[in-house]
Amino acid sequence: MISEKTRARWTPGEDETLVGVIRQHLESGSSLTAAFAAAAELLPGRSAAACGFRWNTELKNHYTLPVQPRRGRRQKRQEAAGNQASAPADSAALTKGLAKTPQLPAALSQLLDAVPKVQVLFANLAQELTSYRDRVKAVEKENKALRQRIAALEALSDAAAQSDLETLYRLLQRARQMNLTTHAPEGAVVYERLDSEMNTNIG
Repeated sequence: MISEKTRARWTPGEDETLVGVIRQHLESGSSLTAAFAAAAELLPGRSAAACGFRWNTELKNHYTLPVQPRRGRRQKRQEAAGNQASAPADSAALTKGLAKTPQLPAALSQLLDAVPKVQVLFANLAQELTSYRDRVKAVEKENKALRQRIAALEALSDAAAQSDLETLYRLLQRARQMNLTTHAPEGAVVYERLDSEMNTNIG
């Protein structure tokens, strides 16, 4: 049965006593377990377990120990058991890694074999792209020349039509001067109408 003293809160004096005992034991090379037992003897109503619980849950983070606590036999046994348990796993992992190691050079060899093929492919694509660009430039140049030729033909056609109209107009003027219309009054009306239309087209 837990006494009233055990259930009571720890006083600052008890904390100082506990910390002092722990410090003395660690400086002398003793263990925390021995320090808790020694503190329990100095603190009536406090057991070694209570002292350990108080130290680990409340005081440990507020005090700097002079030296690292020595590991007990139980902790050493646990660490040894853990190392023995991890050894098979490490061995299995190493064996698995060694089993995969021969496959790595084969993969690298395949990649190295593929490099020249990829280089040739890129070279062909670059050459084809250059050819397409040259063809596009040639087509653009040809289109420009065709547009210039069409513009020239249109200008020539306009000039020829204008020249034909001017020639026809001169012929009509000469016909009027030669009085060809004196024998045919109806013809005079026709010539005058043509003359008017020619002036309109030429203007």
